[in-house]
Amino acid sequence: MSVTLKDLIHEFAPDRAAEPAPLENMAAPDPGYDGATALLVRDFLDAVEALSAVLEEESACIAAGMLDRLEVFAHRKAAMAEQLEGAVLRARDEGIRLPDDLRAMTLERIDRLERAVSTNASGLVALRKAVLTINRNLLIALERAASDGTYARDGQARRPVELSASGLNASL
Repeated sequence: MSVTLKDLIHEFAPDRAAEPAPLENMAAPDPGYDGATALLVRDFLDAVEALSAVLEEESACIAAGMLDRLEVFAHRKAAMAEQLEGAVLRARDEGIRLPDDLRAMTLERIDRLERAVSTNASGLVALRKAVLTINRNLLIALERAASDGTYARDGQARRPVELSASGLNASL
C-alpha cells in the first residue's frame, strides 16, 4: 500500500493533551508552533506550490503540443520531489507536530497538488500512447516496404533485413 502526502500530513498531527484552564490576562494566544516549525512548513508549502505550478505548466504545454520542454520539466519535477522529501524527513526527525490550522492549510495545498498530478499524468499517458501508436505504424510500414513478397516455410513474410522498434529514430 502506498503512502500519500495526506497520510504524511496526518502523521504530524499534535498529540492531544488536556486543555489548560484559560488565564485571565493572556498577552497573545500561542499559535502552537515555534519559528523552526513555521519555517519548515513554509518551505514545504512553497515546494508543494512550486511543484503544482510546474505540473500545471507542463500539462498546458502538452495540451498545446509544445513537447520540446518535457525533459526540462522532468528535471524540475525531480528536484522539487527531493525538496518535498527533505522537508518531510526533517519534520519527522525534529518531531514536528502541526496544529489544526497549519494542517488544514497544508491539506488544501496538497489537494491542489493531487489535482495537478492527476491532470499531468493523464496528459503524459495520452502522449505515451500516441508515440507508441506512431512507432507501431512506422514499423508496419517499414516491414511492408522491406518485404520481398515471398514467405518462409513457417508462413512468415521474408524480408532482406530484420526490423525492430530499436532501429527507429522516433524522438519527439
